[in-house]
Amino acid sequence: MRRKLGFASVGIMLLASVTVAPAPAQAGTAAANGSATVAEGRATINGRPSTDAATAALVGNAYWTPERMRAARPAPLPDGVDAPDGEAADRPGRVGAPRDVAEPAGPRSPVAGLGVAAGGSSQGTQAVNASPGVGRVFFTHNNEDFFCSGGTINNPQANLVSTAGHCVHPGDGGSVWFDNWAYAPEFTNGVALHGLWFAKEFTSVEGWVDWGFLWWDFAFVTMHPRGGNRLVHVTGGQGLSVNKSKSLLAMLLGYPAEPPFDGQSQFFAQGNIKAAGSQRVKLKDCPLNRGASGGPFLRAWDNDLRFGFVNSVMSYKFSGNMYGPYFDDDVLDIYNVAKNKQ
Repeated sequence: MRRKLGFASVGIMLLASVTVAPAPAQAGTAAANGSATVAEGRATINGRPSTDAATAALVGNAYWTPERMRAARPAPLPDGVDAPDGEAADRPGRVGAPRDVAEPAGPRSPVAGLGVAAGGSSQGTQAVNASPGVGRVFFTHNNEDFFCSGGTINNPQANLVSTAGHCVHPGDGGSVWFDNWAYAPEFTNGVALHGLWFAKEFTSVEGWVDWGFLWWDFAFVTMHPRGGNRLVHVTGGQGLSVNKSKSLLAMLLGYPAEPPFDGQSQFFAQGNIKAAGSQRVKLKDCPLNRGASGGPFLRAWDNDLRFGFVNSVMSYKFSGNMYGPYFDDDVLDIYNVAKNKQ
C-alpha cells in the first residue's frame, strides 16, 4: 500500500489500499526493494540552501511572522489502512535487542513557561506537564504554509528533532524537501516560548521519500544553533528507544488543530499501544488529529522531568486509532546517520 497525502486538499481522510509487490524478503533482513536506504536533503529558506545559522535565523524569522504562524494550516494526515498488502515483504523488520540509544535530559538551565498539556487519557483523567522537548513544526509546500509536531532528541550534537516523514517530504519520489522548516519548542498559546529554530538537514528513508510507505513515515531533522546555543542545551531532549515491546504504555504529545483542539498549545493522549500491521504500532481511540503529525509516542514518560523515550512518531489515523512506525534496528540505522551531524 502506498499512502495518499493530499497537500492540495484538506478533506477528510479516505480509505486507500494499493497493492505493491516488492521482491520477497526474509524476516530479519533489510527491505528487499531498498526502502531501508537512508535519504538525505539540505534544508532551504525561501528556496535557498540553509547554509549557516545566522542567515537562516535572519531570513526565517522574517518569514515566520506571528501572523503567518497563525495562518498556517495543519498538515494533512496520510490516508491509511490497518493491514496493507506488501508491508511484511517491504519491511520484514530487523528487531534486535531492546535498548535505549539516547537518554532523556533536561535543559542546562531552567526554562520559562512550562505549563500543563491539555487532553485526555484512556486510563482516566490526569494532569500532564507540557514538555519543552516537544514543539510545533512549520514549513512551506507549494507556496502554502503548514504545521506539524516534533520532539527533540538528546543526541551527541544536541541538535536533533524527530518527526514524521510526511512533515519533511511529500513522499512522491521527488527531490524537493519542504521549505522554511522551523521548530518552535513548547509552542504555547500561539507563542514560540523558546524562539524559532531552523532546519539545516533532513534525514529520512527511501521507503518514505521515494514510495510514501506509511511504515517508513519518520524522519530526523538537524537544527542550526540559535544565538550560539544548541537546541537540546536550551530545551532538553527526549531519549530514544528501539526494539521495545509493541504493547506498552505510551504518552503522545503534539499540536492537534481540528475541533475540539486549536493547535495553539500542547495536547496529550495516553494509553497502551498495540502492534499494527507488520512494523507499526497504534493507540486505539486516540483523540488527537491533524497537526499532531510527527509528535512523539513516548515510553517511560516522566511527568516531573517532562521527558521520556521516543518510541514512534504520529503518522496517521484510521478508525479513530493513531498509528506510527515501529522503531527497530532499521530506524536505529537512520538515527545513527543523523545523530552526529553538525
